[in-house]
Amino acid sequence: MSEQLVPVAPPAGEVSEVARLPELSPQQSHQVVELVFRFFCSLRLTLANLLLLFLAMIAGTFVNPQNDSLVNIERAFAGRTTLLWSYRTFELYDLFHSWWFTALLLSLALNLIACSIERLPRIYYLVRYPETRFDRVVGLRLKVTGAPSAISADAVSDELRRRRFSVRRTGDDIFAEKGRYSRFGVWLVHISLLLILGGGIFGRLTAFEGTVNVPQGGGQADAFIERRPDGGQFRHRLMDGKGARFFVQCDDFRLKEFEPGRPKAFESDLRLFRRMPDGSAGEELARQTIRVNEPLRYAGLTFYQASYQQLERAPRARISVLDKTTGTQQALLVAPSQPIEAADGLSYQLVDYQEDFAGLGPAVQVVRIEEPPGTPRSTDGKPSAAAKITSFWVFNKRPDFDRDNRPDRFAFRFDHITPYYATGLQIARDPSTPIVYLGCFALFGGIGIAFYTSHKRIWAHVASGKISLGGAAHRNLEAFSGEFEELCDALGVPRPAPRKGAQAAA
Repeated sequence: MSEQLVPVAPPAGEVSEVARLPELSPQQSHQVVELVFRFFCSLRLTLANLLLLFLAMIAGTFVNPQNDSLVNIERAFAGRTTLLWSYRTFELYDLFHSWWFTALLLSLALNLIACSIERLPRIYYLVRYPETRFDRVVGLRLKVTGAPSAISADAVSDELRRRRFSVRRTGDDIFAEKGRYSRFGVWLVHISLLLILGGGIFGRLTAFEGTVNVPQGGGQADAFIERRPDGGQFRHRLMDGKGARFFVQCDDFRLKEFEPGRPKAFESDLRLFRRMPDGSAGEELARQTIRVNEPLRYAGLTFYQASYQQLERAPRARISVLDKTTGTQQALLVAPSQPIEAADGLSYQLVDYQEDFAGLGPAVQVVRIEEPPGTPRSTDGKPSAAAKITSFWVFNKRPDFDRDNRPDRFAFRFDHITPYYATGLQIARDPSTPIVYLGCFALFGGIGIAFYTSHKRIWAHVASGKISLGGAAHRNLEAFSGEFEELCDALGVPRPAPRKGAQAAA
């Protein structure tokens, strides 16, 4: 007698019948979807989201007011394990970019979407297919029925058109309305809030900002450092939307002070250049003098004037060099002994400074070095033995002295001695900003439509020497009642009787 093995475990890839969940019928599946949809349509969810967001914003003001990185927080609370766990798990070091704050924004967005979807069909049907017959409309609070009148249906239509109503006439029935799109004001508010929330979530995922110090007088930078709240750092290269690299150059930096040590304002002259494969400057892309709140924008990046830093104790001389042959003048910021290459084989250096030279005020001494034609450039920067070396002084109070008294192609002017600074740039990218701005403008428009306009409707039935008239407005009924009474007077129809509640109130 042969024996046959019977498998006691389910085949690979399948779930045991004991652990298998029962399948839902189509009706049960529909009920689950309906419960989820009703949950997100709930006003309680809206209130809970708003309350939690309000509390989170308050907490964000006190939890990390100095915007310290996680590294500094861990150092400060080294012995408090539970508190550190809370900071790490709930990302309290960067609360407004934390996962749970983003989840609250997403929950509110889904709540708005569900409420909008629930209301849209009814509003659209009401606007697109309105009831046009007077005898089918119920619940009118402004109504006159069967009033004797010799007025014709054409005269009623003309009067309504004169009052800027859109009129439809079907036999003896007249329907007029204006401001029907005001019903979509709430929808516009919902869409604008979704734009703002969506922009905030999108910005959390894509936005970044970093800093870089660029020395004045031609200093360059082709990258910047992003310091993240968790203590990490990331180096971003400057690239446009097509991936082409460029760099920023600081031509000049100016600091204005109330008094020494008390800065009043500071600004930087920036230029952006295409970065060539060999690292040299290519096409000039943009230039601008930036100040606080006056940034330079290019390729989705914004360059803000954020700070400044004095790089070294040795000051620099601010001079200008005039080429008498071409008439061009170049402003320079020159360090002591820094070569100024004016022409082939001709260079200058600033070697001395006097606060008051022979009673002529501040002055700098300039050395002129002229090499014979064909002399190779020295590797150590020193002039050759055959070089012709002369020196002269340039005076602050006599700006044209050098030009008028020294026979040379190049003439110098001396402005003043200044510390050598690096401008501190904050470079940011936030593609969500236009979305948030659009949402804000749409929100103002939606609020204006929702609160200051209304959908006004008039129904009339003219037949057999009688007229029946009714009116309704979905907002500000009291103001519309005055307009309805004026229409009754113009048509020679008795005004509607005041409601009992209104009489009692009077």
